[in-house]
Amino acid sequence: MRIQYLNGGLANQVFQYIFYRYGQLYSNNPNEWFLDDSFFFFKKEHNGYELENVFELKPNLLSHHIDSSAWDVLIANRQKGIGLADSLSAMGFKVSMITEASNYKTDNPYHGQVYTIPCNEYHPQILDFQDEIVYYFGYWINKNWISKYRDQLLSELTFPALTDAKNIAYASKIKSTLSVGIHIRRGDYLRHGLFLETEFYYNSARQILASDPDSTFFIFSDDPDWCEEHADELGFSLAQDTVFIRGNVGGKNYIDMQLLSMCKGMILSNSAFCYLAALLSNTLDFYISPVPWREI
Repeated sequence: MRIQYLNGGLANQVFQYIFYRYGQLYSNNPNEWFLDDSFFFFKKEHNGYELENVFELKPNLLSHHIDSSAWDVLIANRQKGIGLADSLSAMGFKVSMITEASNYKTDNPYHGQVYTIPCNEYHPQILDFQDEIVYYFGYWINKNWISKYRDQLLSELTFPALTDAKNIAYASKIKSTLSVGIHIRRGDYLRHGLFLETEFYYNSARQILASDPDSTFFIFSDDPDWCEEHADELGFSLAQDTVFIRGNVGGKNYIDMQLLSMCKGMILSNSAFCYLAALLSNTLDFYISPVPWREI
């Protein structure tokens, strides 16, 4: 049995789904793979569990394969700070955890055998690890997890058709211009000290406009008002036309990712949200990334 932890916002969930699907497609026994969705039974982050709502996916969720009374016990343990892997071990299963992220110690604690690999690297040999239960804890934000089975994964990760007039208009303009999608994440990134300096965006904007002066900038952010107020220092005023995308909130945030994936160029932030949009894109010709290893 192989279990991949599932948590976070849409981008993290999709990267974890991609890893899980890679494992299924690689495996001789795809039915042994499950996604541990226990996180969403006792925590509320972003828009909750979104894989089925956005992409209509039907993965093997662990909650669907465990007796409801036993699942209630596992969730009660999670609420007490006992990780699912620890609970399974206490039930008599032999469990090994493979992790690329140290926050398993607090997010889903496990005190048994833990094997650590470098974060955000591609190590497919971990799929060959043998034990009664192999528990994977990571985000697996690396293009190689999608590239091997790209056609299959892109067919599964298809956004719903746009239906409202505003987003249809946004999409039309993106497709008809030399569109450059620019992602700026503030919110929690401000709290955690991850927000990029405005200088990065200004220099990136100048670099793109030096090559393609007719570019139209499309700004995607959780704080579009701040972006518009600081357009000069961010370099957005250098473009002949800049569009600030607004309105995709309250469970519609995925539409920003959908529109961003339609752009011909991108200035990425250090967020998994825009990196996923770039990897799902079939139109991307050029990009600038503040994270050197995040290649498209």
